[in-house]
Amino acid sequence: MGISYNKIILIGRLTRDPEIKFSTSGTQIATFSLAVDRGKNDETDFVNVVAFGKTAEFIGSYFVKGRLVLVEGQLRIEKYQRDGEQKTAAKVVANNVRFMETKKAAGNGEMTDEEAFGKPETAEVSFGDDVPNDEPPF
Repeated sequence: MGISYNKIILIGRLTRDPEIKFSTSGTQIATFSLAVDRGKNDETDFVNVVAFGKTAEFIGSYFVKGRLVLVEGQLRIEKYQRDGEQKTAAKVVANNVRFMETKKAAGNGEMTDEEAFGKPETAEVSFGDDVPNDEPPF
C-alpha cells in the first residue's frame, strides 16, 4: 500500500451530553455528536465521535450539550448489516480535544469584544492513541 494519512480536525457544538460507558476490560468510552457547519451553504453535518481512556474521562467530566469544541482524531468507517443489507457509518475516533470558547461565553451564549477577539480559553487533552487493542473502536 502507498502513502496514506488519516487525520481529521473538527470544530463544532455538542448536540447532546456525552454518553459514558465502560468496555469489558474497564476502559472508559465516551460517545457524542458534533454539529459542524459547512460554511457558506448554511448546511450542518452531524458527526458521531468516540473517545477512549483518559480522553473519554476528560470528555465525560467537562463536555456538555452546546459547548463549542475542537476534536482531532481519525476517521473510521464502521461496516454492519441491518435487515440483510450492508450498511456503513462514519465516526471520528478522538485523541485530542479542547474547548474553543470561554466558560462565560458558553454559559450565556454572549461574548464581550475582549472574549470574542482575545485568546479563547483552551483546555487541551491529548493522550495519544487511547484506543484499546482488545476492544473494537465502535
